[in-house]
Amino acid sequence: MAAAPAEAETEAEAGDPNSPDPEPLAKLIQVSSWLKKIYGDHFIPSDEVNERTVDILHDLMECCEAKERDVSLLIEDMKHQEAMHEAATKEMQDIFEDLGLSPTSLSRKASRDLSSLAKSAVILQTKDTSLTSLFCAINNMTSERFETTQRNREMQQKLDDIKKKMTSALMLSKQALEHIENTEERQKKERVEVERQLKTMTYLTDKGLELKIRIKDAQKELAARGLDASLTHKALVQLSEEVVSLEKKVASLKKEQKIYLDLPFSIPLAKVVVETAKLELKALEDKLSKELDNVAFELM
Repeated sequence: MAAAPAEAETEAEAGDPNSPDPEPLAKLIQVSSWLKKIYGDHFIPSDEVNERTVDILHDLMECCEAKERDVSLLIEDMKHQEAMHEAATKEMQDIFEDLGLSPTSLSRKASRDLSSLAKSAVILQTKDTSLTSLFCAINNMTSERFETTQRNREMQQKLDDIKKKMTSALMLSKQALEHIENTEERQKKERVEVERQLKTMTYLTDKGLELKIRIKDAQKELAARGLDASLTHKALVQLSEEVVSLEKKVASLKKEQKIYLDLPFSIPLAKVVVETAKLELKALEDKLSKELDNVAFELM
């Protein structure tokens, strides 16, 4: 890959009219310099030089350079903070020396207190060990703890609400399942009952058809033997209906007769009407008696 960029640079310096566009050429030169900077005297892997590979390497170069700048800024900032801390440490050491204090001259209790103070400052992440910084950090942590406690309470409340909703949903689901099971059981029983009724209906239908056929056969056989048509079931039913109708008429005439019988006997017209009604009633009774006698005779 190193040979190709070198040739590209030579062609650009010679002013070859077939040289690439200025922007891709600039990217190629930047990438070549970056690769030389990274690999140094080591062998640079060769690859096909085209616009796509150059663009990929150029993007990678920009990303790496941006990260290097960020790391450099971070290192400089840390060096600056280190210098500030060293200066503050030297200042504190000078103050302690002026006061005649040193770590070796402190008592065991003072050393423990100083160590606890330093650890507290580290834990609270304060810039120094002054009471103001410590109290501010403690207040901040107290506020954070209160906010965390408040958030935990809110989350617990939401969790309780969700549990209640889940319990209610589970109860509804259980009731729905029970309802479905009861419905399925009821439908199963109804299905069995319907099937039984269908079988009964089918049996009765078949039996009815069989009886109709047997009745027709019996009627044909009776007709062949010379049975009077008036003795058939249909004729007897019709005759019974006529008898019932005549009985109703007789009852009606009896009511009318009773009305006429209540009339005064001194009225000639009433007597005539009553006599006429009696005659009609007697005629109907005679007719009914004859028909009943005929039926009884035929049945014998």
